[in-house]
Amino acid sequence: MGKQRCPSLRFSELTVSQYANRLLAMLVLVCALITALGNLRAQTLTDEKAPENSTFNGTYIIHLSESTRVQSSGRPEPGYFDTLAIELFTKAGLAVEIVPQMPWKRQMELAGREVGHVIYPTTRIDYREDVFQWVGPVSRTFWNLFGFVDTGWSDMAFDTLLRDARIGVLMGSAREGYLRDRGAQQLVMVPREELLLPMMMADRVDLIAIGGNILRHYLDKVRAEYPEVSIPDVTGFKPYRTCYLYIAISGDVPQSDITRLQTQLDRFKTNGFFVENRRMHGLSTNLDSAFLKAMLDLDNNGVTCVDLTDIDT
Repeated sequence: MGKQRCPSLRFSELTVSQYANRLLAMLVLVCALITALGNLRAQTLTDEKAPENSTFNGTYIIHLSESTRVQSSGRPEPGYFDTLAIELFTKAGLAVEIVPQMPWKRQMELAGREVGHVIYPTTRIDYREDVFQWVGPVSRTFWNLFGFVDTGWSDMAFDTLLRDARIGVLMGSAREGYLRDRGAQQLVMVPREELLLPMMMADRVDLIAIGGNILRHYLDKVRAEYPEVSIPDVTGFKPYRTCYLYIAISGDVPQSDITRLQTQLDRFKTNGFFVENRRMHGLSTNLDSAFLKAMLDLDNNGVTCVDLTDIDT
């Protein structure tokens, strides 16, 4: 079918649009400030090290999975991943420097030039294999395109969505590269994923490529803080890929360190710490769940991404 804009707001549109645009403007301003501060910190890191392909000095730079400036979001996952990564390096006896999160694209650019950056949770994809060493997996995700219900997009084939829909996606993410390679015609990139829901509410995009747990958190947060705003139900339209996530370590670091880290992570999975860390951060500890069975199965070490075979094209 030809390109067609299905009405994406079937509720008190004026109220939600006004709210969404205010929230979007506020988030853009905050993101701009965080980006500027992150770039300043990144430049400091760059100045402190040799400019390109620097020799590893023995200290790993752990980039926290959420900026300390926006930890009020209350999401449990960042604390879970940060605790796991810091404890992993500590138990392995490796020196670390902990720095606030930078915009994802900026972190990846730094990692491409410098040795010893630690970024997580990260998707293993072909063009990253030569940049990073990998420890994991530490999580798993299903890639989906999310949108408001009753907008018409759910009835369309995946290739049609790639052709006709405006798809919001995190800049520099694995999802962006994959969707671009699959032929997405109207990708709308944002520097931080918390912008994606406001972008869809403001009708700047039709669908968003984001993790389901993260999206549910943002929806719950908006509904709790702005009960007067009516937000329609959001659903996943097309699950198209499943990926295991890893801790990525940039550059030519000692292979013995990677082995120590992987051995320690495997130990966490067998001695109970992996599950206990999830409990401490309010995440599921159901050992019968498909997720935890996959995480605790050491035979999954090294598994990357798999396209789902039931995509309707």
